[in-house]
Amino acid sequence: MDCCAFGCLRIALLWLVQSGALAQHAPECYPGGHRTLRNPHRSVDFDSTEIQNTAIQDLICDHSLPPGWYRFRINNKPAEMPTTCVEMNRCGTQAPVWLSLKDSSLPRPGETRQLSACATWQFFQGSTKDCCLFRIPITVRNCGEFLLYHLQPTQGCMGYCAKVTPDVGARLCPAGEVEVNGRCKAAVPSLLSRPLITPELIGHSVHLRCSFVPPPWNQPLGFQVVWARHISHSMKAELRQESTLKPFSVVEMDGVHFRLGETFSCSVSTFRANSSHSRSPPKESEGFYAGLKFSPDSLHVAENGKEHEVSVHSTVPVPCYGPVYSHQCGLHLALSVHDPDRLGHEAPNVALSTCQVELQPDACSGGSCGRATFLLTAVIDFTRDGNRPSLIGVLPGPSAPRLWRSYVPTSLRVTVQDVPTSICYSLTDPHVITLDGRRYENHQTGTFVLYRSIVREFEVHSRQWDCGSRHYTVACNCGVAAREGNDIAVFDMCNGRPQETRPQLTLKNLGDEEGSRVRVLESHQGKKVTVGIPTF
Repeated sequence: MDCCAFGCLRIALLWLVQSGALAQHAPECYPGGHRTLRNPHRSVDFDSTEIQNTAIQDLICDHSLPPGWYRFRINNKPAEMPTTCVEMNRCGTQAPVWLSLKDSSLPRPGETRQLSACATWQFFQGSTKDCCLFRIPITVRNCGEFLLYHLQPTQGCMGYCAKVTPDVGARLCPAGEVEVNGRCKAAVPSLLSRPLITPELIGHSVHLRCSFVPPPWNQPLGFQVVWARHISHSMKAELRQESTLKPFSVVEMDGVHFRLGETFSCSVSTFRANSSHSRSPPKESEGFYAGLKFSPDSLHVAENGKEHEVSVHSTVPVPCYGPVYSHQCGLHLALSVHDPDRLGHEAPNVALSTCQVELQPDACSGGSCGRATFLLTAVIDFTRDGNRPSLIGVLPGPSAPRLWRSYVPTSLRVTVQDVPTSICYSLTDPHVITLDGRRYENHQTGTFVLYRSIVREFEVHSRQWDCGSRHYTVACNCGVAAREGNDIAVFDMCNGRPQETRPQLTLKNLGDEEGSRVRVLESHQGKKVTVGIPTF
């Protein structure tokens, strides 16, 4: 019995000596056989967002890293590559690289193993994050007291991550377990589903709630909740962290850190309630936009007189405001139209059914906590001016709740499709081209009707006089008059002698209205005059 025990002990000691010798004989395990990456920004706990905003040149990009053996140290502490998915914009880079142990494990002391590293990336805001969009082959050697990694240059601006670990020798935990303070323990389970952000009204304040379903486990769990604001499709700024034992986290829309017009998300990782040293990989919610949205979010309309219904809805609840005896529960919104390509005197591209709407609050459902609607119509301008953009703006009134007062919502973009229209001409001496394309000449002097509508009070007259030719009897246009309802515009050069008279423009209104609605645009140094008469 004693002999067997002694023999078993001797065999165990011999195995340990041999494994140690194997590690010692690997030349890369000696100080001169590898390099050390010491940049503290490589830590999985480092948020790269600030660098991207202030010193983008300091981002870690390992695309020019020389191939070779490396070990990691963070703040002079031993570190290893993380073996779970790392969030974007960590480790001093945009696309962090971590070590995948799928269908494999770390090598034992003295051994090497061929593994794969993964780069985390997310293409678009709200799209699913890909924890392993790119794969990089890596050889890992266990030198007994530390791990070495044979690293390759990355594809593009990616960075290898590191995580500080207790220097307790080899990591030999089986699958499903992790090392905590030198001991193998069951890995903390991640959330089974993504968290969900919902808005709610607490008193008179708007709050956002991040709710999640705890995973089933036989030990009490705590939850680390991180709130972030989306800066761009691939960048986020961390706003708040919270450790809680409850399956939710609530933040207030304070108008400072949590403002309207922004998109927010929350990510949740789990940990043992009695120890926060080991956390699960985080699960992130979909982005939640807080503010006003148009439906549809863009519009393409034609100059055909058709009305289009547009709704504007709030994704967050609207609180009642004002004195107790006169509570107001609606949000007054002013509507406006801005045409980026329009000159000052041209008619607008679109017409709205109203200049203001009142958004009535309702129970939040389907992403809407209240809505208002209005009608939009493309203005038929009878000109060939191509497709044109318009922006429909909406602005909360001055008496809106405090959270809404400095909020400028994103405008609705409307594209107005130009519909070809017929044009008639009377040119030079004069040659006439009708609306249906027929051509003829009229050399008589006098006043003639060029066009008269049979469905509305609209007509155009032309006046022709003798051009003063010594050889031919030729008439020329010398004036034109147009009438729409009670509005009349007259452009007259018929008083005086040819080539000596000066043009006169007269605007009249035959009704009781003061002034004229006719618009006049002069261009080409006065050689071209465009007269626009409203028809609505």
